[in-house]
Amino acid sequence: MRVPAVIQMMAVAAVACGPVRAEQPAEWPRFRGVEGAGRGDAVDPPRDWREATWRWKVPLPGEGHASPVVAAGRIYTASADEQAGVRTLCCHALADGALIWRRDLPGPIEPHHAQNSSASGSVVVGPGGIFWAWGTSDNVRVEAFTVAGEPRWHADLGRFESEHGFGASLATWRDLVIVPIDQDGPSAIVALDAAGGRERWRLPRESARTSYATPLVIERPDADPLVVLASNAHGLTGVDPATGRVRWERRCFPRRTVSSPILVDGRVIATCGEGGGDNLLVAVRLPPAGAAGGADKPVEPEIAFQLDRSLAPYVPTPVRAGNRLYLWGDRGVVSCVSAADGTLLWRGRVGGTFSASPVVAGDAVVNVSAAGELIALEDGDDFKELGRTDLQEASRASPAVAGGRIIVRGVGHLFAF
Repeated sequence: MRVPAVIQMMAVAAVACGPVRAEQPAEWPRFRGVEGAGRGDAVDPPRDWREATWRWKVPLPGEGHASPVVAAGRIYTASADEQAGVRTLCCHALADGALIWRRDLPGPIEPHHAQNSSASGSVVVGPGGIFWAWGTSDNVRVEAFTVAGEPRWHADLGRFESEHGFGASLATWRDLVIVPIDQDGPSAIVALDAAGGRERWRLPRESARTSYATPLVIERPDADPLVVLASNAHGLTGVDPATGRVRWERRCFPRRTVSSPILVDGRVIATCGEGGGDNLLVAVRLPPAGAAGGADKPVEPEIAFQLDRSLAPYVPTPVRAGNRLYLWGDRGVVSCVSAADGTLLWRGRVGGTFSASPVVAGDAVVNVSAAGELIALEDGDDFKELGRTDLQEASRASPAVAGGRIIVRGVGHLFAF
C-alpha cells in the first residue's frame, strides 16, 4: 500500500536552539551522525508507516546525493546544477524546512559514474562552522563557512583521479578537518586547521582503486584518539589525529571501499566490494591502548571475524542496534547478524537496489532505495517490515535522525518525517 499524497507545511516557524537533551538527540553533525554510528535512538517512529505523511517537503537547487546533516535546529546539504556549472550549499530549518541561506559555488562539472553526482559528499559541522569538499580532475577543494553561511576559507589540495568521480565526505577532530583523498592517483590523508585552512599534516598513501569511505573518529576514555581509514590499498588503518602518525594497520581489502567503517564493542567493522557482488566484511579488533609498532612497521591488529559476499554489502554502511548488526545489501536483501561474532540471525528481502546506508530510528531500522522508497524494518530477532513510503523521486543519500525527525533527501528535495 502506497503512502497518501505528501503534505507540505506552509507555516514558517522559528527554530529553537536549546540545549541538547540526552533523551532526544538533536545533532547529526556528519555523514551517519554522531561517531558515524547511524543511530537516532530517541525518535519515536509511527506505528503504521503505511499511513504516515510527511511533515514537510522542500525543493533543492539542482540535484545531488549529499546526505543531510543536522546541528542546532538546522539542516545542511549540497546540490549541483550540472548544466549551469554551479554547486550549492543550502541551510534549512529543521522545524519546517524553510530556507535559511544558500551559497552558490561555480566550478567545472566533469563526467562521473551514473550512480554518482557532482554533489555526493556530505557537509560536516565542526569547530567554528561547516565544511564541505568537492573535486575535479584538476583539484580537490575544501570549503569552510560559518553556520550563518558566511565564507571563511577554502583550501586547494591537488588533482583527483578516478573513473567514477569525486564523492568523499569529511570528518572533524577537535580543531582539525580530516580530508580523505584515497584515489587512483597520488593519495593522501590531509588534516587542515579548522580556523584558517592551513595544512597541519599530510599522510601520503599508496594508491589503488578510489575509496569513498568517510573517516571514523574514535575517542575513548581509556585510549588515545584515533582516526580510522578504509581503502583498497591499505585496508584498515588507525592514525593519530594530532600528528598523522600511523598507529596500526591491517591490509585486508582486496577490492574497493565505498561504505564507511564503524565501531562495535572494540572492533572496527568495514566492507569492500565491486559491482558484481564480490564483497567482503572484516571486523578488526582495536589494538590495546599504548600498542604501537616502529615507524616503518605499525601494529597489525587481529581479525575478529569475516563475512563473504552472501552477507556483506558493498555501498551501504552497516548499522548496529544492541547485539544485532544490520547488513543492508545493495540488491535489496537485508541480513541481521550477531554484533559479537557475525553469526547469521535472519535474512529478508525488501527488493529494490540501494546506495544509501541504513539508520536506526527508535525501534526501526530505516533505509531508502535508489528508486525512492523509504523502508522501515523492526529492530528485532525476526524479519518484519513495518511499512514503506514512496518519495516519488530517486534517492542515493542516507537518512538523518535528529530532533524528533527523520530527514530524507531525494535527488531534488528534502523531506521531514
